[in-house]
Amino acid sequence: MLCADVGGTAVKAALISVGRVRLPQSYKIKIFRSVPTRSADGFEGVRDSIVKALNAVRSEDLADVVAIATAGEVMWNDGSVLHATRSLPGFEGYAFAKDMSERLGKRVVVINDACAAAVCEHYFTRRRVASTLVLTIGTGLGSALVTDGPIDGDHVKDLELGHMLYRENGIECGCGKRGCLEQYLSATAIKRDAGTNTVKAALTNTDNVKCVEAKRNFLAALRDVVKLAKEKYSPKEILIGGGLAEMKELWLDDFYGMSGYDDVKTARLGNKAGLLGTAYAALNGRFSDQ
Repeated sequence: MLCADVGGTAVKAALISVGRVRLPQSYKIKIFRSVPTRSADGFEGVRDSIVKALNAVRSEDLADVVAIATAGEVMWNDGSVLHATRSLPGFEGYAFAKDMSERLGKRVVVINDACAAAVCEHYFTRRRVASTLVLTIGTGLGSALVTDGPIDGDHVKDLELGHMLYRENGIECGCGKRGCLEQYLSATAIKRDAGTNTVKAALTNTDNVKCVEAKRNFLAALRDVVKLAKEKYSPKEILIGGGLAEMKELWLDDFYGMSGYDDVKTARLGNKAGLLGTAYAALNGRFSDQ
């Protein structure tokens, strides 16, 4: 089946073979492609990038459903976008699943990207726990909680922690509010605070005061949200996904040292979790209008 994961920087797409629908271990990525999201080109640019990415992996697809994970607050039952930041221009109020179904000629299921990653991390493991909370740290900050039970809006929750108030009258966020957590806990925040073009440069330059401060701010914000998540949701495990998880060697030990939360781990399935999770959710989930 065809799957896409729409982020603020890139649209990842994959052709996934499925052996047994309810057996996560039978889901295999056969073809993978990534294209720029083209946020600077507005709504049409992003939408065209999604179709381009899907067409790049489409050759052998025979499935009658397409699964898409996307940044933004997504309505579980109908796949429409309730809220989106400026990284996905024009997506607020977008009937994503309906529009893509008309363009692709197939049933399309759309869910939030953090929810997709959390579904993957929760189900695609042989030692499943009762609840999994995933923080995806990349261009922005995603957060989702999956608990055992049917794959539906009651057991897969987009927590939207990235847009909780973290600093009163703080930095303006792409959602229009000020002081949102993702303005302090994201790759974008790290690069902004450090004044660098890459996260790696910010996290490795120990001689630059701004870089050292940017890393300290990132670790403190992560500590604060982990503390909140533990107190409010009591998940059996907390996993860190997204682009920052791919460079854990640059910050994870420091996080353990300053927070004491050494039970927090990085995501097991890496940056392909969103693709696998949205495929599994599309085929096994309960949606009333998708």
